[in-house]
Amino acid sequence: MSKMQGDDVCAICDDGGYVTCCDSGCLRSFHLTEEHGEGSKCPSLGINSEEAKMIIDKKDFICKNCKYKQHQCSSCGLLGSSDLSSGAEVFQCKEYNCGHFYHPKCISKLLYPGDKLRACHFEQYVAAGLKFLCHVHKCSVCHGAENRDDKNMQFAVCRLCPTTYHRKCLPSDIPFETKEGPNGYIFQRAWDGILRDRILIYCMKHEIVKELGIPRRKLIIFPYDENLCVPQGPESAPKEQDTLGQEELLDHPSSEPSQSLPSGAAQNQCFCSNPMDSFAPKSLFPHPYPGSCGWLGD
Repeated sequence: MSKMQGDDVCAICDDGGYVTCCDSGCLRSFHLTEEHGEGSKCPSLGINSEEAKMIIDKKDFICKNCKYKQHQCSSCGLLGSSDLSSGAEVFQCKEYNCGHFYHPKCISKLLYPGDKLRACHFEQYVAAGLKFLCHVHKCSVCHGAENRDDKNMQFAVCRLCPTTYHRKCLPSDIPFETKEGPNGYIFQRAWDGILRDRILIYCMKHEIVKELGIPRRKLIIFPYDENLCVPQGPESAPKEQDTLGQEELLDHPSSEPSQSLPSGAAQNQCFCSNPMDSFAPKSLFPHPYPGSCGWLGD
Protein backbone atom coordinates (compact mmCIF):
# COMPACT_ATOMS: atom_id res chain seq x y z
CA MET A 1 0.00 0.00 0.00
CA SER A 2 1.41 3.39 -0.96
CA LYS A 3 1.84 6.20 1.54
CA MET A 4 -1.22 8.37 2.12
CA GLN A 5 -1.00 11.70 0.35
CA GLY A 6 -2.33 14.92 1.79
CA ASP A 7 -4.26 17.50 -0.17
CA ASP A 8 -2.30 19.62 -2.64
CA VAL A 9 -4.04 22.86 -1.74
CA CYS A 10 -5.17 24.67 1.39
CA ALA A 11 -8.58 23.60 2.69
CA ILE A 12 -9.39 27.22 3.48
CA CYS A 13 -8.51 29.01 0.25
CA ASP A 14 -8.12 26.23 -2.37
CA ASP A 15 -4.70 27.58 -3.32
CA GLY A 16 -1.27 26.01 -3.03
CA GLY A 17 2.06 27.45 -1.98
CA TYR A 18 3.51 26.59 1.43
CA VAL A 19 0.88 24.25 2.90
CA THR A 20 1.17 21.71 5.71
CA CYS A 21 -0.71 18.40 5.57
CA CYS A 22 -2.61 17.01 8.53
CA ASP A 23 -0.97 13.69 9.41
CA SER A 24 -4.18 12.19 10.73
CA GLY A 25 -7.41 11.01 9.13
CA CYS A 26 -8.69 14.07 7.28
CA LEU A 27 -5.58 14.44 5.03
CA ARG A 28 -6.33 18.13 4.50
CA SER A 29 -3.65 20.76 4.08
CA PHE A 30 -3.52 24.27 5.50
CA HIS A 31 -1.53 27.46 5.44
CA LEU A 32 -0.34 27.50 9.05
CA THR A 33 0.51 31.19 9.21
CA GLU A 34 -0.62 34.32 7.42
CA GLU A 35 2.87 34.49 5.92
CA HIS A 36 2.48 31.01 4.43
CA GLY A 37 -0.78 32.09 2.83
CA GLU A 38 0.39 35.55 1.84
CA GLY A 39 0.48 34.76 -1.87
CA SER A 40 -3.23 33.94 -1.88
CA LYS A 41 -4.40 36.34 0.86
CA CYS A 42 -5.43 33.29 2.89
CA PRO A 43 -6.45 33.98 6.52
CA SER A 44 -4.66 30.70 7.38
CA LEU A 45 -4.90 28.90 10.72
CA GLY A 46 -3.43 31.97 12.38
CA ILE A 47 -0.57 30.11 14.07
CA ASN A 48 2.42 32.25 15.02
CA SER A 49 5.77 31.72 13.31
CA GLU A 50 7.49 30.06 16.29
CA GLU A 51 4.73 27.51 16.81
CA ALA A 52 4.58 26.83 13.07
CA LYS A 53 8.32 26.17 12.99
CA MET A 54 7.96 23.67 15.86
CA ILE A 55 5.15 21.88 14.01
CA ILE A 56 7.18 21.70 10.81
CA ASP A 57 10.33 20.55 12.60
CA LYS A 58 8.43 17.78 14.40
CA LYS A 59 6.80 16.73 11.11
CA ASP A 60 3.67 15.87 13.04
CA PHE A 61 0.77 18.23 12.42
CA ILE A 62 -2.70 17.22 13.63
CA CYS A 63 -5.58 19.60 12.92
CA LYS A 64 -8.16 20.33 15.63
CA ASN A 65 -10.82 18.23 13.93
CA CYS A 66 -8.63 15.14 14.07
CA LYS A 67 -7.26 15.98 17.51
CA TYR A 68 -10.73 16.13 19.06
CA LYS A 69 -12.25 13.55 16.68
CA GLN A 70 -14.93 15.87 15.40
CA HIS A 71 -15.32 16.25 11.65
CA GLN A 72 -17.68 17.97 9.27
CA CYS A 73 -19.93 15.87 7.08
CA SER A 74 -18.76 16.25 3.48
CA SER A 75 -22.38 16.38 2.36
CA CYS A 76 -24.26 18.65 4.79
CA GLY A 77 -21.27 20.41 6.38
CA LEU A 78 -22.40 19.90 9.98
CA LEU A 79 -19.86 19.00 12.66
CA GLY A 80 -20.20 15.62 14.34
CA SER A 81 -18.22 13.24 16.52
CA SER A 82 -16.06 10.76 14.60
CA ASP A 83 -14.95 8.93 17.75
CA LEU A 84 -15.85 5.29 17.13
CA SER A 85 -15.29 4.46 20.79
CA SER A 86 -17.99 6.79 22.10
CA GLY A 87 -20.95 7.04 19.76
CA ALA A 88 -19.73 8.39 16.43
CA GLU A 89 -22.06 10.62 14.41
CA VAL A 90 -19.98 10.86 11.22
CA PHE A 91 -18.04 8.03 9.60
CA GLN A 92 -15.02 8.09 7.30
CA CYS A 93 -14.91 6.58 3.83
CA LYS A 94 -13.01 3.28 3.81
CA GLU A 95 -10.70 4.33 0.96
CA TYR A 96 -7.32 4.66 2.70
CA ASN A 97 -6.47 7.87 0.87
CA CYS A 98 -9.84 9.58 1.40
CA GLY A 99 -10.48 12.15 4.11
CA HIS A 100 -14.26 12.49 3.68
CA PHE A 101 -16.64 11.93 6.60
CA TYR A 102 -20.42 11.53 6.38
CA HIS A 103 -23.51 11.14 8.50
CA PRO A 104 -25.07 7.71 7.78
CA LYS A 105 -28.19 9.40 6.41
CA CYS A 106 -26.19 11.75 4.18
CA ILE A 107 -24.02 9.07 2.56
CA SER A 108 -27.07 6.84 2.10
CA LYS A 109 -28.87 9.55 0.16
CA LEU A 110 -25.80 10.11 -2.02
CA LEU A 111 -25.31 6.43 -2.83
CA TYR A 112 -28.99 5.55 -3.27
CA PRO A 113 -30.71 8.77 -4.38
CA GLY A 114 -33.66 7.04 -6.04
CA ASP A 115 -34.23 4.17 -3.64
CA LYS A 116 -35.53 5.22 -0.22
CA LEU A 117 -35.77 1.66 1.09
CA ARG A 118 -32.16 0.75 0.24
CA ALA A 119 -31.00 4.13 1.54
CA CYS A 120 -32.81 3.52 4.83
CA HIS A 121 -31.25 0.08 5.25
CA PHE A 122 -27.80 1.34 4.26
CA GLU A 123 -28.07 4.18 6.78
CA GLN A 124 -28.64 1.64 9.54
CA TYR A 125 -25.70 -0.48 8.39
CA VAL A 126 -23.32 2.50 8.34
CA ALA A 127 -24.46 3.58 11.81
CA ALA A 128 -23.73 0.04 12.98
CA GLY A 129 -20.17 0.21 11.63
CA LEU A 130 -20.38 -0.95 8.00
CA LYS A 131 -17.38 0.24 5.97
CA PHE A 132 -18.33 2.10 2.80
CA LEU A 133 -16.79 3.66 -0.29
CA CYS A 134 -18.06 7.20 -0.67
CA HIS A 135 -19.59 9.01 -3.62
CA VAL A 136 -16.31 10.74 -4.54
CA HIS A 137 -14.73 7.56 -5.92
CA LYS A 138 -16.95 7.10 -8.93
CA CYS A 139 -17.72 9.31 -11.91
CA SER A 140 -21.10 11.04 -11.69
CA VAL A 141 -21.72 10.30 -15.39
CA CYS A 142 -20.39 6.82 -16.21
CA HIS A 143 -19.97 5.61 -12.59
CA GLY A 144 -16.50 4.31 -13.45
CA ALA A 145 -13.44 4.34 -11.20
CA GLU A 146 -10.41 6.62 -11.38
CA ASN A 147 -7.22 5.79 -13.28
CA ARG A 148 -4.59 8.47 -12.74
CA ASP A 149 -2.29 6.89 -15.32
CA ASP A 150 -4.85 7.49 -18.07
CA LYS A 151 -5.41 11.21 -18.61
CA ASN A 152 -8.97 10.75 -19.86
CA MET A 153 -9.82 8.70 -16.77
CA GLN A 154 -8.37 11.16 -14.26
CA PHE A 155 -10.92 12.65 -11.89
CA ALA A 156 -12.24 16.20 -11.82
CA VAL A 157 -13.18 16.75 -8.17
CA CYS A 158 -15.43 19.51 -6.86
CA ARG A 159 -13.93 21.39 -3.92
CA LEU A 160 -17.29 22.20 -2.37
CA CYS A 161 -19.21 18.91 -2.51
CA PRO A 162 -18.68 15.19 -3.23
CA THR A 163 -19.17 15.45 -7.00
CA THR A 164 -16.67 13.82 -9.36
CA TYR A 165 -16.27 13.36 -13.12
CA HIS A 166 -13.75 11.69 -15.36
CA ARG A 167 -11.93 14.19 -17.55
CA LYS A 168 -13.64 12.61 -20.56
CA CYS A 169 -17.06 12.92 -18.86
CA LEU A 170 -16.66 16.51 -17.69
CA PRO A 171 -19.79 18.47 -18.75
CA SER A 172 -19.31 21.30 -21.23
CA ASP A 173 -20.77 23.78 -18.74
CA ILE A 174 -17.72 23.22 -16.50
CA PRO A 175 -15.11 24.83 -18.80
CA PHE A 176 -11.38 25.39 -18.31
CA GLU A 177 -11.72 29.02 -19.33
CA THR A 178 -14.38 31.68 -19.40
CA LYS A 179 -16.11 31.57 -22.75
CA GLU A 180 -19.07 33.01 -24.57
CA GLY A 181 -22.21 30.88 -24.65
CA PRO A 182 -25.61 31.18 -26.34
CA ASN A 183 -27.07 32.91 -23.27
CA GLY A 184 -24.06 34.96 -22.20
CA TYR A 185 -20.66 34.16 -20.78
CA ILE A 186 -19.95 30.79 -19.16
CA PHE A 187 -17.54 31.23 -16.26
CA GLN A 188 -14.47 29.09 -15.76
CA ARG A 189 -15.15 26.22 -13.35
CA ALA A 190 -12.19 23.86 -13.96
CA TRP A 191 -8.44 24.25 -13.39
CA ASP A 192 -5.65 21.96 -14.56
CA GLY A 193 -2.17 21.80 -13.01
CA ILE A 194 -3.23 22.50 -9.41
CA LEU A 195 -3.97 18.99 -8.10
CA ARG A 196 -1.71 16.03 -8.80
CA ASP A 197 -3.15 14.04 -11.72
CA ARG A 198 -6.57 15.55 -11.07
CA ILE A 199 -8.66 18.55 -12.08
CA LEU A 200 -9.94 21.07 -9.56
CA ILE A 201 -13.54 22.06 -10.28
CA TYR A 202 -16.54 23.84 -8.83
CA CYS A 203 -19.54 21.90 -10.12
CA MET A 204 -22.85 23.35 -11.31
CA LYS A 205 -24.46 22.92 -7.89
CA HIS A 206 -22.59 26.03 -6.74
CA GLU A 207 -23.52 29.42 -8.12
CA ILE A 208 -20.64 31.54 -9.37
CA VAL A 209 -20.34 34.91 -7.65
CA LYS A 210 -20.05 37.18 -10.66
CA GLU A 211 -17.72 39.68 -9.00
CA LEU A 212 -15.29 36.95 -7.95
CA GLY A 213 -15.57 34.39 -10.72
CA ILE A 214 -15.89 31.43 -8.31
CA PRO A 215 -18.54 30.30 -5.78
CA ARG A 216 -18.74 31.27 -2.13
CA ARG A 217 -16.34 29.27 0.00
CA LYS A 218 -17.70 26.76 2.48
CA LEU A 219 -17.35 27.30 6.21
CA ILE A 220 -14.69 25.23 7.97
CA ILE A 221 -15.64 24.49 11.57
CA PHE A 222 -13.09 23.52 14.20
CA PRO A 223 -14.27 22.15 17.57
CA TYR A 224 -13.87 24.33 20.66
CA ASP A 225 -12.88 27.30 18.52
CA GLU A 226 -14.83 30.54 18.66
CA ASN A 227 -12.97 31.86 15.63
CA LEU A 228 -14.45 29.80 12.83
CA CYS A 229 -12.17 29.43 9.86
CA VAL A 230 -14.29 31.23 7.33
CA PRO A 231 -12.89 33.29 4.47
CA GLN A 232 -13.52 37.00 4.71
CA GLY A 233 -15.27 39.01 2.04
CA PRO A 234 -13.82 41.87 0.03
CA GLU A 235 -13.29 45.12 1.92
CA SER A 236 -15.90 46.81 -0.24
CA ALA A 237 -18.11 45.90 -3.15
CA PRO A 238 -16.65 46.82 -6.54
CA LYS A 239 -17.85 50.09 -7.93
CA GLU A 240 -19.79 50.08 -11.17
CA GLN A 241 -17.04 51.85 -13.10
CA ASP A 242 -14.50 49.26 -11.90
CA THR A 243 -16.46 46.24 -13.09
CA LEU A 244 -15.20 44.57 -16.24
CA GLY A 245 -17.42 44.57 -19.27
CA GLN A 246 -18.27 41.24 -20.90
CA GLU A 247 -15.91 41.87 -23.80
CA GLU A 248 -13.02 42.25 -21.34
CA LEU A 249 -13.59 39.05 -19.40
CA LEU A 250 -11.80 36.68 -21.77
CA ASP A 251 -8.71 38.79 -22.31
CA HIS A 252 -7.78 39.80 -18.79
CA PRO A 253 -4.40 38.54 -17.54
CA SER A 254 -4.28 35.94 -14.78
CA SER A 255 -3.55 36.64 -11.14
CA GLU A 256 -0.09 36.47 -9.59
CA PRO A 257 1.44 33.11 -8.63
CA SER A 258 1.43 31.88 -5.07
CA GLN A 259 4.33 32.27 -2.69
CA SER A 260 7.32 30.23 -3.84
CA LEU A 261 8.55 27.17 -1.99
CA PRO A 262 10.92 28.00 0.88
CA SER A 263 14.20 26.12 1.04
CA GLY A 264 14.63 23.20 3.43
CA ALA A 265 10.93 22.39 3.57
CA ALA A 266 9.77 19.62 5.86
CA GLN A 267 8.70 16.25 4.51
CA ASN A 268 5.08 16.73 5.47
CA GLN A 269 4.75 19.83 3.32
CA CYS A 270 2.75 19.79 0.10
CA PHE A 271 3.33 22.45 -2.48
CA CYS A 272 1.53 23.84 -5.47
CA SER A 273 2.87 26.91 -7.19
CA ASN A 274 0.03 27.33 -9.66
CA PRO A 275 -2.91 29.28 -8.21
CA MET A 276 -6.17 29.38 -10.12
CA ASP A 277 -6.17 31.95 -12.90
CA SER A 278 -8.91 34.53 -12.76
CA PHE A 279 -10.48 36.89 -15.21
CA ALA A 280 -10.99 39.63 -12.61
CA PRO A 281 -8.22 42.04 -11.53
CA LYS A 282 -7.11 41.73 -7.94
CA SER A 283 -7.27 45.52 -7.67
CA LEU A 284 -11.04 45.15 -7.42
CA PHE A 285 -10.74 42.89 -4.41
CA PRO A 286 -7.80 43.97 -2.26
CA HIS A 287 -8.50 41.41 0.47
CA PRO A 288 -8.78 38.78 -0.83
CA TYR A 289 -8.71 38.74 -4.62
CA PRO A 290 -10.22 36.17 -6.99
CA GLY A 291 -7.96 33.47 -8.29
CA SER A 292 -6.54 32.96 -4.82
CA CYS A 293 -9.06 32.78 -1.98
CA GLY A 294 -11.80 34.51 -3.95
CA TRP A 295 -14.79 34.47 -1.63
CA LEU A 296 -17.54 36.50 -0.10
CA GLY A 297 -18.41 36.26 3.56
CA ASP A 298 -21.70 34.61 4.42
